[in-house]
Amino acid sequence: MALAHWQRLWVSLRLTTAWTGTVTPDFAPEPSPEPATTDAPGATPGLVPAYAPDFAIAFQPIVDVETGLTLAQEALVRGPKGEGAGSVLGAVPPAQRYAFDTRLRRRALESAIRLGLPATTASLTLNIYPGCIGIPDYCATRTVEDAVALGFPTDRLVFEISEMEPVEDPEALAATLGALQRRGLRIALDDVGTGHARIPLLMVWRPDGAKVAREVIMGLDQDPDRFEKVRETLEQLHAFGMVPVVEGIETPGELAALRRLGVRAMQGYLFARPGLEMLPVPVVP
Repeated sequence: MALAHWQRLWVSLRLTTAWTGTVTPDFAPEPSPEPATTDAPGATPGLVPAYAPDFAIAFQPIVDVETGLTLAQEALVRGPKGEGAGSVLGAVPPAQRYAFDTRLRRRALESAIRLGLPATTASLTLNIYPGCIGIPDYCATRTVEDAVALGFPTDRLVFEISEMEPVEDPEALAATLGALQRRGLRIALDDVGTGHARIPLLMVWRPDGAKVAREVIMGLDQDPDRFEKVRETLEQLHAFGMVPVVEGIETPGELAALRRLGVRAMQGYLFARPGLEMLPVPVVP
């Protein structure tokens, strides 16, 4: 695929101009659409978490494997000493998970600014529960307000809809996401092919981008059936007008196979492991 075509499809990750909509620094939130879902069970909107574990932010780059350019840094939650995300998220009471998620995104912004991300050309990708969408205190617009207050360029934010919870009402979520996208927010579906992030969801609502999970591509260079499945998944995403990011690349063979399929935006241990409170520089073999 020609680079010019990529530039028409994936600008937020510095590959396309389809993501050029900007949330300007004087962003003024409009009344939110009707919430797509309710808050976490038992939660009180607007409150900070009554209990939240200590945590730190790690970053892992998304790279254009043809140029070596860092397209984005994904913010990931870790324990204060680098413990896995599960050790943190598992300690958050279910009724507080949306409030904690909002706090996590603000901390990611603060860390990205402190580490100098705004001085680069890379975007910042932030995970968000689908249930947060449409709830003013926890929605992406709240994080945009935080970015404006902190001085982070809002046109370089990408919100990844997490696969960690089901979408109860896809049609309502689609309407809410569409309203946010029309106001310039950039939204991607995380981990396509796993959990609740299924291709049929893309037939109901159209995010600006999508990430294909490692579970989908793992070992595709040694498995013709898996290679074909990945090819079909990529074709579906292209048919929906999205250029995918493929995550979880760990071997040179996987990289070579994905290159044969025309993938350029990739993420994985092969290029850089997550860096605790640092912005790793990817190396393409």
